[in-house]
Amino acid sequence: MHPHRYPLSNRRARLGLGGVALWLLASTTLACGSTEPDSSNECTDLFKCDVPTQPDQELCVARRSDAFNQNQVAFQPDFLRWSCADVNGVTNSDRGQEYCEYFAMVQLPANSEAEPAPEVAILGRNLGEDYSYGTTEEKLEISYEQLVALEQDEAAVVGQCIFSSWNSDIPGPIAACAGDGANCPSVLGVPVDDNIYRMKFYVNSAEAAQLLVQDCSVLPPGGDLENAKDPLNDDFYRACMLNGEINQTSYRKSDTTVCAASARMTECGCTAVDPDLNVGEYISPWDRMGFPLGTWSSPSALPAGCRFIDDGAGSQTLVSCDLSAADVIMGAFDLKGLCMQKYADNIVVHVPLPPAEALRCDPQASQSPYASSCSATPWVLEDHY
Repeated sequence: MHPHRYPLSNRRARLGLGGVALWLLASTTLACGSTEPDSSNECTDLFKCDVPTQPDQELCVARRSDAFNQNQVAFQPDFLRWSCADVNGVTNSDRGQEYCEYFAMVQLPANSEAEPAPEVAILGRNLGEDYSYGTTEEKLEISYEQLVALEQDEAAVVGQCIFSSWNSDIPGPIAACAGDGANCPSVLGVPVDDNIYRMKFYVNSAEAAQLLVQDCSVLPPGGDLENAKDPLNDDFYRACMLNGEINQTSYRKSDTTVCAASARMTECGCTAVDPDLNVGEYISPWDRMGFPLGTWSSPSALPAGCRFIDDGAGSQTLVSCDLSAADVIMGAFDLKGLCMQKYADNIVVHVPLPPAEALRCDPQASQSPYASSCSATPWVLEDHY
C-alpha cells in the first residue's frame, strides 16, 4: 500500500465513458453550491461538484480545465504549479490536500482594560495524518466587548492566514531557530515550530511526492487513435485516468498535474542523463522543507497582504497573509474558510523540475502510440483541444 494515498480495495475499471458528451465539458467551470458555514459542502448535482465520490471521467475533465486555465497553466519548462485552494466539495475537516495546508491565527483584544489580551487563537489547523484527527477549533468566539473594540478600527490587522507547504515528514527546527533561537521568527508572537506550522496530513509529505512520480512513470491507458473525439487521446486526460486507477485521487489538482508530467515523460522515452538522478527525489528531496510557494505572476512573489515567513533557509514554504478586524468579524464562524476564499487561489505551489539538459528523451524508443507527438520538453503539456 502506498502511504501517500488511501488504500485501494479494488482497482478501478478502465474507462467506460458512455459517449462524447463528457469531453465537451472540458471548458466548463464546475462549482459547488452550499454556502452554509456548517455544511459538509456535499453537492447534489453531479456536474457541479468535484467531491471525490464523482466518477473519474468528470473529475479529469474538471482538473484538465484547471491545468490549462489561461494565465495559470500548470505546466512550465522549469516547474509545475497549482494553487493552494482545495477543489470544490472537499469538506471542512479534509481541507489542505494540495501539498499546502492552511489555518488562521487571531489576536483578539482584551475584554476590558483590567484584563490581559487572550492567547492567540489558532483556528482550523489540521491535527493529524488524515481528516479523522480533526482540526483545532474552527469557530472564533468573540465577546460583545471584543466586538465593540474590533469595530472601532475595522481596517486594523488582527490576524493572519498561515499557508504551509512544509512537508509533514520533514522535522524541525527550521534553520532560523537553530542555536540559541534568537532569530527564530514568530507570527502574532507564536514562534515557528513544526508542531504548529508544519503540514500534518501524511499525503502532504516528501515521500508522498516521490511515490507519486514513481507511480505515474508508466504508460497510461490509450484511446482510439482513429477517433479524434476519444478523450484518452489527450495527454492530460489519460494520465489523470491513470492516477485515478492507481491512487483514486483524480479530484486533486496536485496529483493529476504531477502524474501527467511523469506519464508524459515516460511516453516520450525520457531518462536521466546521470543514472544516479532520481527524478522523484529531485522534485521532492529529503533536504528541502517542501515545495516553494509563490503566486501566478512569479515564483518568488506573493499576493498583496502576504509575505514569506523567513525560515533562515529561503525555502518559501511558509506564508502569512493579513486578516483585518472586519475579516475576523465577518468570518468568525470559519476563518480557515475565509483564508481559502481570500488568498488560496493566488498562493501557488511550485514544483521544481530537473533542467531540460538533465534529461534525455528518445520517443523512438518508446512503446507509446503517442510518442510521435512528443516535444523537446514533453513535461510541458499543451492544450490541443
